[in-house]
Amino acid sequence: MKLLVCLRAFRSHFRSWGLILLVVATAWLLSACTIGRGEVSATIYVAPVKGAPLVYLHPKDPERYRLATVGVLPFQVPPNHGPTQGAALAGLVRDVLLAKEVFPRVLQLSEVYGGFAEAIALGRRAGVDLVLAGRLHRALDATELGGARAEMSIRLINVETGNTVWHIAQAIDQPMDHHNVGAWRRIRESFSPPVIRPSRGAPPLPNMLATIVADMAIVMTGTKVVPR
Repeated sequence: MKLLVCLRAFRSHFRSWGLILLVVATAWLLSACTIGRGEVSATIYVAPVKGAPLVYLHPKDPERYRLATVGVLPFQVPPNHGPTQGAALAGLVRDVLLAKEVFPRVLQLSEVYGGFAEAIALGRRAGVDLVLAGRLHRALDATELGGARAEMSIRLINVETGNTVWHIAQAIDQPMDHHNVGAWRRIRESFSPPVIRPSRGAPPLPNMLATIVADMAIVMTGTKVVPR
Protein backbone atom coordinates (compact mmCIF):
# COMPACT_ATOMS: atom_id res chain seq x y z
CA MET A 1 0.00 0.00 0.00
CA LYS A 2 2.78 2.39 0.90
CA LEU A 3 4.55 1.49 -2.32
CA LEU A 4 1.44 2.35 -4.36
CA VAL A 5 1.14 5.75 -2.66
CA CYS A 6 4.80 6.48 -3.33
CA LEU A 7 4.44 5.54 -6.98
CA ARG A 8 1.44 7.83 -7.39
CA ALA A 9 3.26 10.70 -5.67
CA PHE A 10 6.31 10.14 -7.89
CA ARG A 11 4.16 10.10 -11.02
CA SER A 12 2.41 13.35 -10.00
CA HIS A 13 5.77 14.94 -9.20
CA PHE A 14 7.20 13.78 -12.52
CA ARG A 15 4.27 15.26 -14.44
CA SER A 16 4.80 18.68 -12.78
CA TRP A 17 8.48 18.70 -13.61
CA GLY A 18 7.74 17.47 -17.11
CA LEU A 19 5.41 20.41 -17.67
CA ILE A 20 8.04 22.83 -16.43
CA LEU A 21 10.68 21.28 -18.69
CA LEU A 22 8.30 21.50 -21.63
CA VAL A 23 7.75 25.24 -21.03
CA VAL A 24 11.49 25.85 -20.68
CA ALA A 25 12.25 23.90 -23.85
CA THR A 26 9.62 25.82 -25.80
CA ALA A 27 11.00 29.15 -24.64
CA TRP A 28 14.52 28.05 -25.54
CA LEU A 29 13.43 26.99 -29.03
CA LEU A 30 11.64 30.29 -29.63
CA SER A 31 14.70 32.24 -28.58
CA ALA A 32 17.06 30.06 -30.62
CA CYS A 33 16.24 31.99 -33.77
CA THR A 34 17.08 35.21 -32.00
CA ILE A 35 20.36 33.84 -30.72
CA GLY A 36 21.32 32.55 -34.15
CA ARG A 37 20.62 35.86 -35.85
CA GLY A 38 22.36 38.04 -33.29
CA GLU A 39 19.24 40.12 -32.67
CA VAL A 40 19.29 43.87 -33.02
CA SER A 41 16.61 46.27 -31.95
CA ALA A 42 13.59 46.09 -34.22
CA THR A 43 13.04 49.81 -33.72
CA ILE A 44 16.01 51.67 -35.16
CA TYR A 45 14.10 54.91 -35.71
CA VAL A 46 10.85 55.99 -34.09
CA ALA A 47 8.75 57.80 -36.69
CA PRO A 48 7.60 61.29 -35.63
CA VAL A 49 3.89 62.03 -35.40
CA LYS A 50 3.03 65.19 -37.30
CA GLY A 51 0.19 67.42 -36.23
CA ALA A 52 -1.79 69.33 -38.84
CA PRO A 53 -0.89 73.00 -39.33
CA LEU A 54 -3.16 75.27 -37.29
CA VAL A 55 -4.19 78.26 -39.41
CA TYR A 56 -5.41 81.04 -37.13
CA LEU A 57 -5.52 83.77 -39.80
CA HIS A 58 -5.44 83.62 -43.58
CA PRO A 59 -6.35 85.96 -46.43
CA LYS A 60 -9.67 85.52 -48.18
CA ASP A 61 -7.85 85.70 -51.51
CA PRO A 62 -4.35 84.13 -51.27
CA GLU A 63 -3.69 85.01 -54.93
CA ARG A 64 -3.64 88.65 -53.92
CA TYR A 65 -0.24 88.14 -52.32
CA ARG A 66 1.29 85.82 -54.91
CA LEU A 67 3.50 88.63 -56.27
CA ALA A 68 4.38 90.09 -52.86
CA THR A 69 7.98 90.40 -51.68
CA VAL A 70 8.75 88.96 -48.24
CA GLY A 71 11.40 89.73 -45.64
CA VAL A 72 12.15 86.92 -43.17
CA LEU A 73 13.37 88.12 -39.77
CA PRO A 74 15.45 85.96 -37.39
CA PHE A 75 13.20 83.63 -35.42
CA GLN A 76 12.66 84.26 -31.75
CA VAL A 77 13.98 81.18 -29.93
CA PRO A 78 13.78 79.73 -26.39
CA PRO A 79 16.37 80.91 -23.83
CA ASN A 80 18.43 77.72 -24.20
CA HIS A 81 19.00 78.45 -27.91
CA GLY A 82 21.44 80.97 -29.34
CA PRO A 83 20.66 83.81 -31.81
CA THR A 84 22.51 81.96 -34.56
CA GLN A 85 19.83 79.27 -34.45
CA GLY A 86 17.13 81.88 -34.99
CA ALA A 87 19.02 83.17 -38.03
CA ALA A 88 19.54 79.63 -39.35
CA LEU A 89 15.81 78.89 -39.06
CA ALA A 90 15.03 82.11 -40.93
CA GLY A 91 17.37 80.98 -43.69
CA LEU A 92 15.57 77.66 -43.89
CA VAL A 93 12.21 79.43 -44.23
CA ARG A 94 13.58 81.66 -46.98
CA ASP A 95 14.95 78.70 -48.95
CA VAL A 96 11.71 76.70 -48.66
CA LEU A 97 9.51 79.63 -49.69
CA LEU A 98 11.67 80.15 -52.77
CA ALA A 99 11.82 76.43 -53.58
CA LYS A 100 8.02 76.08 -53.29
CA GLU A 101 7.61 79.28 -55.37
CA VAL A 102 5.25 80.73 -52.79
CA PHE A 103 6.56 84.27 -53.38
CA PRO A 104 8.75 85.57 -56.24
CA ARG A 105 11.20 87.41 -53.98
CA VAL A 106 12.16 86.44 -50.42
CA LEU A 107 14.87 88.20 -48.45
CA GLN A 108 16.51 87.14 -45.21
CA LEU A 109 16.79 90.11 -42.85
CA SER A 110 19.45 90.10 -40.15
CA GLU A 111 18.02 92.61 -37.65
CA VAL A 112 16.60 91.19 -34.42
CA TYR A 113 13.21 92.59 -33.40
CA GLY A 114 11.32 92.84 -30.11
CA GLY A 115 7.64 93.24 -30.97
CA PHE A 116 5.49 93.30 -34.07
CA ALA A 117 5.71 97.09 -34.40
CA GLU A 118 9.49 96.83 -34.64
CA ALA A 119 9.18 93.96 -37.10
CA ILE A 120 6.93 96.07 -39.34
CA ALA A 121 9.40 98.97 -39.19
CA LEU A 122 12.24 96.66 -40.24
CA GLY A 123 10.13 95.38 -43.13
CA ARG A 124 9.39 98.90 -44.34
CA ARG A 125 13.08 99.76 -44.12
CA ALA A 126 13.91 96.70 -46.24
CA GLY A 127 11.31 97.71 -48.86
CA VAL A 128 9.28 94.47 -48.73
CA ASP A 129 5.51 94.01 -48.85
CA LEU A 130 5.28 91.38 -46.11
CA VAL A 131 7.50 90.68 -43.14
CA LEU A 132 7.67 87.19 -41.64
CA ALA A 133 8.01 87.11 -37.87
CA GLY A 134 8.47 83.59 -36.50
CA ARG A 135 8.87 82.00 -33.09
CA LEU A 136 10.40 78.64 -32.20
CA HIS A 137 8.43 77.58 -29.14
CA ARG A 138 10.09 74.20 -28.50
CA ALA A 139 12.99 72.29 -30.01
CA LEU A 140 13.93 69.15 -28.10
CA ASP A 141 16.31 66.66 -29.65
CA ALA A 142 15.87 62.92 -29.17
CA THR A 143 17.65 60.44 -26.96
CA GLU A 144 18.36 56.84 -27.97
CA LEU A 145 14.73 56.09 -27.13
CA GLY A 146 13.27 58.97 -29.15
CA GLY A 147 11.35 61.85 -27.60
CA ALA A 148 12.15 64.74 -29.98
CA ARG A 149 9.68 67.63 -30.26
CA ALA A 150 9.45 70.68 -32.50
CA GLU A 151 6.86 73.47 -32.29
CA MET A 152 6.88 76.80 -34.11
CA SER A 153 4.59 79.54 -35.39
CA ILE A 154 4.86 82.29 -38.00
CA ARG A 155 3.10 85.55 -38.81
CA LEU A 156 3.21 87.26 -42.20
CA ILE A 157 2.40 90.92 -41.64
CA ASN A 158 1.47 93.51 -44.24
CA VAL A 159 3.99 96.31 -43.61
CA GLU A 160 1.69 98.95 -45.13
CA THR A 161 -1.45 98.21 -43.09
CA GLY A 162 0.11 96.42 -40.11
CA ASN A 163 -2.43 93.60 -40.45
CA THR A 164 -1.49 89.94 -40.08
CA VAL A 165 -2.05 88.13 -43.38
CA TRP A 166 -1.07 84.62 -42.26
CA HIS A 167 -0.77 83.19 -38.75
CA ILE A 168 0.15 79.49 -38.72
CA ALA A 169 1.41 77.14 -36.00
CA GLN A 170 2.43 73.48 -36.08
CA ALA A 171 4.09 70.84 -33.88
CA ILE A 172 5.69 67.44 -34.44
CA ASP A 173 6.34 64.86 -31.71
CA GLN A 174 8.51 61.76 -31.75
CA PRO A 175 7.13 59.09 -29.37
CA MET A 176 9.37 57.33 -26.87
CA ASP A 177 10.42 53.76 -27.67
CA HIS A 178 9.65 52.28 -24.24
CA HIS A 179 11.11 48.87 -23.52
CA ASN A 180 8.63 45.99 -23.25
CA VAL A 181 8.86 44.61 -19.70
CA GLY A 182 6.04 42.06 -19.92
CA ALA A 183 6.39 38.62 -18.31
CA TRP A 184 6.74 36.73 -21.59
CA ARG A 185 9.31 39.26 -22.84
CA ARG A 186 11.41 38.76 -19.69
CA ILE A 187 11.23 34.96 -19.99
CA ARG A 188 12.27 35.19 -23.62
CA GLU A 189 15.16 37.55 -22.89
CA SER A 190 16.46 35.26 -20.16
CA PHE A 191 17.37 32.74 -22.88
CA SER A 192 18.82 35.23 -25.36
CA PRO A 193 21.69 37.72 -25.36
CA PRO A 194 20.94 41.41 -24.64
CA VAL A 195 19.34 43.30 -27.50
CA ILE A 196 21.82 45.38 -29.46
CA ARG A 197 20.46 48.86 -30.08
CA PRO A 198 22.16 50.30 -33.17
CA SER A 199 22.91 53.95 -33.79
CA ARG A 200 19.77 56.00 -34.28
CA GLY A 201 21.38 57.81 -37.20
CA ALA A 202 21.04 61.52 -37.86
CA PRO A 203 19.19 63.65 -35.28
CA PRO A 204 15.51 63.88 -36.22
CA LEU A 205 15.02 67.50 -35.07
CA PRO A 206 16.36 69.24 -38.24
CA ASN A 207 14.10 67.12 -40.45
CA MET A 208 11.14 67.84 -38.20
CA LEU A 209 11.72 71.60 -38.47
CA ALA A 210 12.10 71.35 -42.24
CA THR A 211 8.84 69.38 -42.44
CA ILE A 212 6.99 72.08 -40.50
CA VAL A 213 8.35 74.84 -42.72
CA ALA A 214 7.42 72.89 -45.87
CA ASP A 215 3.86 72.34 -44.60
CA MET A 216 3.46 76.03 -43.81
CA ALA A 217 4.69 76.95 -47.28
CA ILE A 218 2.16 74.58 -48.85
CA VAL A 219 -0.63 76.14 -46.77
CA MET A 220 0.34 79.63 -47.98
CA THR A 221 -0.07 78.54 -51.59
CA GLY A 222 -3.77 78.06 -50.86
CA THR A 223 -3.67 74.27 -50.52
CA LYS A 224 -6.11 73.02 -47.88
CA VAL A 225 -4.54 69.56 -47.43
CA VAL A 226 -0.89 68.89 -46.61
CA PRO A 227 0.88 65.49 -46.94
CA ARG A 228 0.71 63.27 -43.87
